[in-house]
Amino acid sequence: MDHSGLRRRRGHDADQVASTQPLSPSSRAPQPASLNHADIEPATMAAAFFVSKGTELLNFAKRKVEQHGIITRLATPNPQHNVLLMNLPLPEMLATAEELALRKRDLEGNIRTFSAADVALFTSHPDASNLFSQSEHLLCLEYRLDRIKPDKNFDDVLGNESILEWCKRQHYLEDVFPLHDPDAAQQILRELSFSKPLYDVAGISKIQDYFGDKVALYFSFLVFYTKMLVTLAIASAIVAMLTKLLPSRSSLLLFLYCIVATLWGTMLTSLWKRKNIEIVYMWTSLIMGDASDMSLMSMTKKEDVRRKFFGVEVSHRITGEKIVVFPKRQKMLRLAISCIVVLASLFVSVRLMLLGLDFEDIMDKWLVEKAHLHKWSSPYIMKAVVLKNLPLVVYLACINILNTMYNIIAKKLTENENHKYNADHENSLVLKLVLFQFLNMNMAYLYVAFVRQDYERLASSIRSVLMVELVIGNIKETIIPMFLVRRRRKAKLDEALKKKKEENPDLDESECFVEPADLDPISTQLEMEPDSGVFEDYFELLRQFSQISLFAAAFPLGAVLAAINNFIEVYTDTYKLINMTRRSSPRRALDIGAWVRAFEFISVVSIMTNLGIITVTADYADAVVGKGISKTEEYFWMIVIEHVLLVIQFGLMTMYEGIPSWVRDQRAKERYLASKKATAQSS
Repeated sequence: MDHSGLRRRRGHDADQVASTQPLSPSSRAPQPASLNHADIEPATMAAAFFVSKGTELLNFAKRKVEQHGIITRLATPNPQHNVLLMNLPLPEMLATAEELALRKRDLEGNIRTFSAADVALFTSHPDASNLFSQSEHLLCLEYRLDRIKPDKNFDDVLGNESILEWCKRQHYLEDVFPLHDPDAAQQILRELSFSKPLYDVAGISKIQDYFGDKVALYFSFLVFYTKMLVTLAIASAIVAMLTKLLPSRSSLLLFLYCIVATLWGTMLTSLWKRKNIEIVYMWTSLIMGDASDMSLMSMTKKEDVRRKFFGVEVSHRITGEKIVVFPKRQKMLRLAISCIVVLASLFVSVRLMLLGLDFEDIMDKWLVEKAHLHKWSSPYIMKAVVLKNLPLVVYLACINILNTMYNIIAKKLTENENHKYNADHENSLVLKLVLFQFLNMNMAYLYVAFVRQDYERLASSIRSVLMVELVIGNIKETIIPMFLVRRRRKAKLDEALKKKKEENPDLDESECFVEPADLDPISTQLEMEPDSGVFEDYFELLRQFSQISLFAAAFPLGAVLAAINNFIEVYTDTYKLINMTRRSSPRRALDIGAWVRAFEFISVVSIMTNLGIITVTADYADAVVGKGISKTEEYFWMIVIEHVLLVIQFGLMTMYEGIPSWVRDQRAKERYLASKKATAQSS
């Protein structure tokens, strides 16, 4: 028996450890097994151990998992992997749901904190099998798995990691992930069609049941953003049409559109916050911002503790419970280090990007004045194609190198900050990346707009980027992935059919076929890309929002292209999560985190950039403030307009943010009925 999986256990000989706990027949190395979809229960987690690393650690992990009340099953879907399948039985599910304070709807239609003792209040089904969604099952299962820690005999344990995370980091297993349920996944895809390109409430509910709150909130925001984008697209189309019909008024029309676009960005973030409150209330019957509900909302952090978090164990000052905290002084020191490194990195990035842009001027001057003196630069291809585009290639290379380096720096710094909760860790990472990406994405446009003051080039650049994103981006995210998925599925079917013919040579040709449902789902999903979540998807939306908001004055029709792209994006993102990547682990969430603040930042800056483009780049200020005045006076009045718009923007934020009236009314109704019921019971 191979004991390589236990060689990292400190102070024990691997053979002695193995001999202290004899393996039962069911715990020994699994025999090759072929499974299909019907053999696997919904809400199953899979831990794919490498066969080459031996089976001893797999069996050790299996015993540890079973000791925590989790049902396990072994399978070998391919020659490279032994897979541990895990499910949470109902008694453990009920206890964990109560521990995590899941919010469930009772038989009377009210949403309340779940209690295992009062399960009859939530369901009339004898075995309560219909009470929890797949995402809730997986949430509770993963919470239980995270509590199975390596014992003191394991070396090199980081922070709060579980035994399965330790195995993954030590490369004994490839991944731990929930298995897709094809039936439930296809139900989500069927919610979309050509006549219904956006999810409704029912569609978002299915996403929440399957993927959890975090992914459901992303799609809720994407749908909301797309609907809001349609209104801006209509306004931009009207402005474009009127500009053609009334060319003498084009400058004034462009100015009015800039005002609409900047205030639209403010409305987007303010109305989304209200929508977010409504969504959370419908899911949990809790009101974000309500002091009495915040303690219940904090229960969502119970399973959100980062596995790599470390600190010192202390007693809670109120409850006396043992908790792990990271010293505040060390925390502040690490945050200060992050700030210094981020600012230094941003400074270096700006300098290098400006040098890359200046190189274009140097190259253009050289082509005009010196190129004809060199025989090698005379051919048309060399002069008009290679040398002319060399600055662009250099600039893009600088951008890509800086992007890669800064991503590494940002992740290292965020890891060093040692945040306790995943949400705080992600928000900190988002802040760093948004600061850099804001410069990375927009430095070239800002340079063209305010240094070169080339309006036509700025407009053509924005137009080209949005059109390329619409065409090339969707080919990359839709057509190519669909082709690869179908080719991979066909290869699997051909392989299974060949195997079936070899095993049954006498089988009639009409009976010799294989359905997709007959394929081993574990093997199929192991070949998928690891789950990447929705982090990059948020970045795509932020990049798009930057282009249509910051430079609305340069290309108003960008909103039309963005809206078309987003209608396609809803389907492509769903398809990717279901068919291209392994299923993401469910995460509870109350909002979209730091992303909404990033959108707010862009909406504020857009006022300055658009008025700057009108005043400096396009020189249209005279159409707004009147002719016959000096440039200094033009700038003065545009600054006044900018400050007025900032005040209006702040007023809109104050006016539209807050708890919607129907939520307040519903909460008042709940309290009235509760007091009425209490009075009736007391009498």
